[in-house]
Amino acid sequence: MRFDPLRKTAGLPGLLVLLITQTIISVSPATAGSEVPQKTGSLSAEIDRLIQEAQKREGVIPAPRSTDAEFMRRVSLDLAGKIPPVAELRSFIADHSSQKREQLIDRLLASPGFVVHFTNVWRDMLLPELNTNLQVRGEIPEFEAWLRSQFQANVPYDEIARQIISTSLRANSRRQPSEVIQELTPRAYYLVKQFKPENLAAGTSRAFLGVRIECAQCHDHPFDSWKQQQFWEYAAFFSNIDQSVSSQVSAGLPLIESGRAPQIKIPDTNRLVDATFLDGLRPEWEPGKMTPRLRLAEWITAKDNPYFAKATANRVWSLFFGRGIVDPVDDFSSTNRATHPLLLELLADSLREHDYNLKFLISEIVNSQTYQLTSRQTDSSQSRVEWYGKMPVRGLTAEQIFANLVQATGFFRQTTEVDPFLISQGNNSPETEIGDLFQQDAENQLDPRSTILQALALMNGTFMTNATSLEQSDVFTAIVEFPQLTIAERIEAFYLSTLSRFPTASETNKLTDYISSANTEEEKTHAYSNLFWALLNSSEFLLNH
Repeated sequence: MRFDPLRKTAGLPGLLVLLITQTIISVSPATAGSEVPQKTGSLSAEIDRLIQEAQKREGVIPAPRSTDAEFMRRVSLDLAGKIPPVAELRSFIADHSSQKREQLIDRLLASPGFVVHFTNVWRDMLLPELNTNLQVRGEIPEFEAWLRSQFQANVPYDEIARQIISTSLRANSRRQPSEVIQELTPRAYYLVKQFKPENLAAGTSRAFLGVRIECAQCHDHPFDSWKQQQFWEYAAFFSNIDQSVSSQVSAGLPLIESGRAPQIKIPDTNRLVDATFLDGLRPEWEPGKMTPRLRLAEWITAKDNPYFAKATANRVWSLFFGRGIVDPVDDFSSTNRATHPLLLELLADSLREHDYNLKFLISEIVNSQTYQLTSRQTDSSQSRVEWYGKMPVRGLTAEQIFANLVQATGFFRQTTEVDPFLISQGNNSPETEIGDLFQQDAENQLDPRSTILQALALMNGTFMTNATSLEQSDVFTAIVEFPQLTIAERIEAFYLSTLSRFPTASETNKLTDYISSANTEEEKTHAYSNLFWALLNSSEFLLNH
């Protein structure tokens, strides 16, 4: 790595002002964010009441409220998918309004980052096959673009589910791969699952009902009440898709589903079973009135469906606490009870009452004091995560890690937030490389696994080398080359850019001694680079807390 201390900083004054020149605010962790506005009668207040009742019953002493810096980093990661810009962080900390956290949440929910981040989250949930089957990745762009359009318009989630389950499978024979997609559809959901009734039955029941019914595909469920016949009765809703559908779509030919009443043969038997809902009801069929998949979609999203609202509320809750009230989130069963059944009922009822508005539910959850506790353990009773005595430390998605690196370093990339329908930059891009290396199980945020390859990519990879260099990192250049900063102020700027917090007095003193020991300007620049590199490789940077 080569440094040129005489390199000019032309073109950077705007960034310098944003990063450096604002008033430095010192906030004590003991007092930061101590004023708690009361929202009586709201869903967030009811969430806190039920959690506090459970904590009292279990003898849990909750941790203090998070600092403003801790809260802003967390909620920015959870709602916008990346850490906050330094200028906005300083402004938030300096704001003394009692409503500033609620106002920040509203801004993030209205931001392009929310659309991009939740598109990534829901794509991984709906299409888990993308993590293991590289051949289906060509279906990602249209599906992502469709999802973005839904989140951008804040389409109710029951409508999103209906569209996915009942989407038209008619191929657009006029569209060439190089042409702009004119009519966005979630058809890729069927392409990725190979149009197989058993795959579609398993995928829809997990995603929209929270039920692992595929455990009964070959035999009766060993631990639950589901029977093999029930699995195939449910799969029969997808049986009228013509078996040659895959070749038709690939050839760009029009696709029409069979109009027969849906039946399917149970493999290795001579039994034909009729399409039947999981609650045991068998729909009546009127030819030409409603396709089987649309009939299924209407049943799944009906207000009286016993699974859909609870499964959706449970999944949304898990995004912010790393675990569901029923955990795993797709394993609602008689042997896997909810830890807070009244809370789950409350969230599901509120979601129905607000017409499945995901932004409403998300806003109420992150406005709760339960969500806004610090992640620092202050009592041994807080160690059991299911009682939410403190905010659990969670792993980040691959997209969050890459977005954080870009935000922290200022290293240029063409961002999809400018154009939500932009297709990513090929298999050799840094984003793709980091995405492949850091792909995590989205439903196991509380136990993120790291590998040697991940560590090597961050420590010695080309992206990290360039992103912490004077030549290519806007943030590094802005901090190191600004002439009026003291060593302590530069250290502070690096901490705010990466960890979204001020360094402690001990950290400042030790690092000041380290950097001051450099004999030349080039050595000092190298010392700053080492500091930047160390912060970017720290677990504090790579986790949500």
